Amino acid sequence: MYSLVIDRGNSACKWAFFERGRLEEPVEVVHTDSGEFLNEEFFEKYRPQACIYSSVGRCDEGEIEALRQRVPHFLKYTADVPIPIRNAYRTPKTLGLDRLAAAVGAWTLAPGRTSLIVDMGTAITYDLLRGDGTYIGGNIAPGIWLRFKALHENTAALPMVDASADFPPIGTDTHQAILSGVMQGVKYELQGYMAALNADFPGLLTFLTGGDIIYFDNYPKSGIFAVPNLVLTGLNRILQENVPE
Repeated sequence: MYSLVIDRGNSACKWAFFERGRLEEPVEVVHTDSGEFLNEEFFEKYRPQACIYSSVGRCDEGEIEALRQRVPHFLKYTADVPIPIRNAYRTPKTLGLDRLAAAVGAWTLAPGRTSLIVDMGTAITYDLLRGDGTYIGGNIAPGIWLRFKALHENTAALPMVDASADFPPIGTDTHQAILSGVMQGVKYELQGYMAALNADFPGLLTFLTGGDIIYFDNYPKSGIFAVPNLVLTGLNRILQENVPE
């Protein structure tokens, strides 16, 4: 029995089919900017019995209605949907649903552990989940692309630079200076969060997710887990908590 999990982000849509008995890993993941998940080929292949739809922006009501008609158990993810962790955010209805879903994903993979969840996308979010299952909150910073874009568009002469995993410690020309300044800045920012939080929560685990984690593949792995599908894993867990067996 399969579930369909849909995560509409700021710039694209990521969706996956999960086998109901396997919460951790999807059987197929697709990136798209359209409602391709309604493709008859996928429905014939997996015949999903449950579906969760999450969007950080405006929901497509046409997609939602089509899913309601085609999937026996459909769930639109909102701030009112019950989740398996406690949300202590002061303004819960303003919290990005993807951030909370990522925290549920971390709890699914490492229950009982305090975790820092870092989602590297259009923005970089740093979220703290305490070992008792309480989501404390987090911070939001500009993502890598936004940092490059801000330097280019708000100065007279600095060029637009593309992200790369191959950046030197110190730039020796303007291109390298921008590349290294942004990439090293993100790296040291991450290290700073990890060091500060680990002092308060010894044994802290760090989960990296989001499209830009590809630029930090060579990061030391002790206590750090790269989980590209962490949000999808969390959404699938939320779905399983809210649909009948």
